[in-house]
Amino acid sequence: MNLFKQVCICIRGQKVQTIILFCVIFLLSTLVAGAMMVNQAITNMDIALRSMLPAVTILQHDNDHFFFEWHETGEWPNRENMTVSRLYELGTLPYVRSFSFSVHGYGFYSATLARVWYPELYLSLSHPIDDAVDEGSLSRWRDTHLEQFALNGVGTVNIFEIEFDIIELVSGRIFNMNEVEQGVPAAIVSQSFLNVNNLAVGDKLILDHIIQDYDQPEEDWLKEETFLARQAYEFEIIGSFHRQLPDDRDLFGIDIQEHHLILNEIFVPATFIEEITSIELEVFNNAEIMQIFARSETILDALDFSNMHFLLYDPLDLQDFHTAVAETLPEFWMMTDYSFAYADIANSMILIQEVADGTLIGAAIAMLTVLSLLILLFLRNRVKEIGIYLALGRSKGKIMTQIILEVFIPTIMAITLALFVGNLFFSTISKNMLHNHIANLEHRLYTPGDWQIPGFRHGLTNEELVEMFEVVIDARTTLMFYSFGLGMVFLSGTASVLYTLRMNPKDILTSG
Repeated sequence: MNLFKQVCICIRGQKVQTIILFCVIFLLSTLVAGAMMVNQAITNMDIALRSMLPAVTILQHDNDHFFFEWHETGEWPNRENMTVSRLYELGTLPYVRSFSFSVHGYGFYSATLARVWYPELYLSLSHPIDDAVDEGSLSRWRDTHLEQFALNGVGTVNIFEIEFDIIELVSGRIFNMNEVEQGVPAAIVSQSFLNVNNLAVGDKLILDHIIQDYDQPEEDWLKEETFLARQAYEFEIIGSFHRQLPDDRDLFGIDIQEHHLILNEIFVPATFIEEITSIELEVFNNAEIMQIFARSETILDALDFSNMHFLLYDPLDLQDFHTAVAETLPEFWMMTDYSFAYADIANSMILIQEVADGTLIGAAIAMLTVLSLLILLFLRNRVKEIGIYLALGRSKGKIMTQIILEVFIPTIMAITLALFVGNLFFSTISKNMLHNHIANLEHRLYTPGDWQIPGFRHGLTNEELVEMFEVVIDARTTLMFYSFGLGMVFLSGTASVLYTLRMNPKDILTSG
């Protein structure tokens, strides 16, 4: 009689034990299957969310660390300035597609140019604002005929807002390397700015650089007789851009405000701001300020950079990029990305994962323990049969193989059924847990004030996030589940059989 036929006969002769074994394995395997699939669903959702993140990371001050040190020591820590050479060093890492940084020049005014301002946009909101005012207009705050314009000094040929499709270049060109290195007075402005001021690409844009005497009374700051210096600069308009308000989500007042901020931006080379700063230093001749700049290799290095953005090839590289730069950054600096957009859902997934991990560990321990005892109990009822096999000269290996096969056949049936039942049961339970946990949060998953790139939003609603969470039966989870289930049964069965076979045939036949 071949081995498989003998196994089938033994299973039919042990119907009660087989049914009990099937039920125990089915129940424990259902827990294991559910826990594994929930863990895989969380992993898949984590990858999906990270792949949806903007592939951008931002270099900024680590203010939490900075103020902690101040609180601990009672003295202001010395925060090292970021330098151009260090930024270029970070920009050459293999993860980086492009990078940019900028410095701002605020002392630029015009008595003839107007700011872009579309108050009707506030009336198109779901909650219209009929008394909106241009917060950036100097004439709103001061009794002056001058309008102030902030120059965005771009440190590289890459304008981040164009690279990341926040704005679109519609006419002309971006800066070239010579303009960036030499500080050529070239400008890129919005098409709206050109339209409002009857200008075109190729025209000249004239702005007055004014150095004010802030020792004068505040009401006299913009009076010409108090100016320390005034110089007109002529910029060649080399390009124009367009910015479209997003139409795929609800807009807030801050969206319109940032829209106007972008439309009024004037991009120039950062080295032009460096030249202007050197003039300001000569006029002010402040010893304390001069010392700060004297410690830097260039004036540009001493300026406070902003918009230090690194655009990566793949959002899944964000974590590796952060790890690569962590040890090279000066103290009190850090890289951040937009993963905080999913902070709440991440916390919810951690909670569910902890439940799943606990279930998996508990089920594994129970499976190993209960099956070992159960199989051992069943073998005690067959100890005489095993003794006869040994007395007839059958090897312990063949006996062990037969018993393991007798256990494996109902096991395969049980864990196959458990795979589908576990998927159905845990899919419903885990999705309800996720939905309830998110619904009980005090805040939405994203708010307009969280964002650090003007004009950019990224986020999903609670309902969209819950819909992304899918507990499915995939090939990887199925393979892991069968390997785990059969492995646990094999260990349990082997341990029990070895314990039973430790005696010689005479001892087995004469025992009990």
